[in-house]
Amino acid sequence: MAKDIEVGGFAAKDYHDPPPTPLIDPEEFGKWSFYRAIIAEFIATLLFLYITVLTVIGYKSQSDTLKGGDQCGGVGILGIAWAFGGMIFVLVYCTAGISGGHINPAVTFGLFLARKVSLPRAIMYIVAQSLGAICGCALVKSFQSALYTNYGGGANGLADGYSKGTGLAAEIIGTFVLVYTVFSATDPKRNARDSHVPVLAPLPIGFAVFMVHLATIPITGTGINPARSLGAAVIYNNEKAWDDHWIFWVGPFIGAAIAAMYHQYILRAGAVKALAMGKDIEVGPQGGFSAKDYNDPPPTPLIDAEEFGKWSFYRAIIAEFIATLLFLYITVLTVIGYKSQSDTLKGGDQCGGVGILGIAWAFGGMIFVLVYCTAGISGGHINPAVTFGLFLARKVSLPRAVLYIVAQSLGAICGCGLVKSFQSALYTNYGGGANGLADGYSKGTGLAAEIIGTFVLVYTVFSATDPKRNARDSHVPVLAPLPIGFAVFMVHLATIPITGTGINPARSFGAAVIYNNEKAWDDHWIFWVGPFIGAAIAALYHQNILRAGAAKASGSFRSSSNV
Repeated sequence: MAKDIEVGGFAAKDYHDPPPTPLIDPEEFGKWSFYRAIIAEFIATLLFLYITVLTVIGYKSQSDTLKGGDQCGGVGILGIAWAFGGMIFVLVYCTAGISGGHINPAVTFGLFLARKVSLPRAIMYIVAQSLGAICGCALVKSFQSALYTNYGGGANGLADGYSKGTGLAAEIIGTFVLVYTVFSATDPKRNARDSHVPVLAPLPIGFAVFMVHLATIPITGTGINPARSLGAAVIYNNEKAWDDHWIFWVGPFIGAAIAAMYHQYILRAGAVKALAMGKDIEVGPQGGFSAKDYNDPPPTPLIDAEEFGKWSFYRAIIAEFIATLLFLYITVLTVIGYKSQSDTLKGGDQCGGVGILGIAWAFGGMIFVLVYCTAGISGGHINPAVTFGLFLARKVSLPRAVLYIVAQSLGAICGCGLVKSFQSALYTNYGGGANGLADGYSKGTGLAAEIIGTFVLVYTVFSATDPKRNARDSHVPVLAPLPIGFAVFMVHLATIPITGTGINPARSFGAAVIYNNEKAWDDHWIFWVGPFIGAAIAALYHQNILRAGAAKASGSFRSSSNV
């Protein structure tokens, strides 16, 4: 056999794009690494289905009150979402250096379209993944046949009240989120900039799976993985399991194809490079992720005429639009799903849905995933308050800041519009995810919650992306999205009972525009004024106190290099 070579896009260590993989590579048939990778995909998908389907069956049996279960027993929808996302994190981490850690035919298909894997490898991976999924479900059934049959075998299917179009859209957009994250997390350019990226890449991928499950379990049970859906359908083998089964192949494959094209031809500017529009350069000061020395970068000009001639400027605006769209789509869908599943007047379960904790995870987790994916493209703002704070700190120019805020606002409107277009009745009945003051709270309390909550977020953004910090430790740029996501999560835990948590004017504006109910506009000013004040205070605190910018300017003392 030939020398064992690792695959999967995790090993590129320079800024040169690797050449496209040949459609058919005869040499790989003579390498043990090719067959080892296929085995790894089979075993990983087997383990993935075994653990996740077992979790689903366990939850349903523990919460079945007709069989002596506890209505609030089991891990809940939140636990099921964690099982799927957590297993993907673990298994991608374990197999990334062996097979690339696909564990999903849609991921393999997307990477094949992007010329990352050959046609024979793609076909063999999909076969191995499908067989692994069937064997994983069979293992569960072999150990507890009665429970497996009684509780649906973990099979995907459209929930009552949802149309085929809604289910297909959920699968397309959910898979887009996943495959987009895979491309971003394993980008060779990113790997070349920082050697820690390949090790950390499985984390945002696992979180992406977790977020999509939070949002779409109430609609389709969440497929976004044709092997997962096929394995459960084959072993459960009930008529319902095969109803609309095509959705769980067509949807993920369309979503993967769109993600491949978006990443390769927009974010990586493949098409524009070919047209020689301009040199593709990564964002630096806008997000603070690329400074690698102890010299503070110069302040960004108020108006930088040069950036209008660069594709990276327009690409960044597109990235902000798409990221904010996805953010609102997943989070508002999670909110609507929770409210519908826990509405006892409409046949819901008082312990149903993901709960307030799950909603907080949806917002914080999506920010982590999307900042991770877009940090090197646009700086990963996804929030007008963040953009405003960075503008005040002279990190972005005025035209960039204005266009980012416009893109974020339009993205938020489109994200909420997508949710409403697929489930109009539920969207209208359950408030459309719009922010508003809860009963019993004054305007002052709501404003204070928004100011302080946004301060926490923007302060975290400044601290996590500080160029001095990046210069000291190369782990920092890669890890920065994690504390930012956790800051959003924590603020939501604290302030959902007060305002539903804004801390992002685009998020509040998008929901208000699409819901367009009088209550959605009551006190709407709070969700712009509060975040902008909080962002301004955070910018002043970080720049003039922690970084001692004002003192440096006056020459009263020198900032320590250990700041």
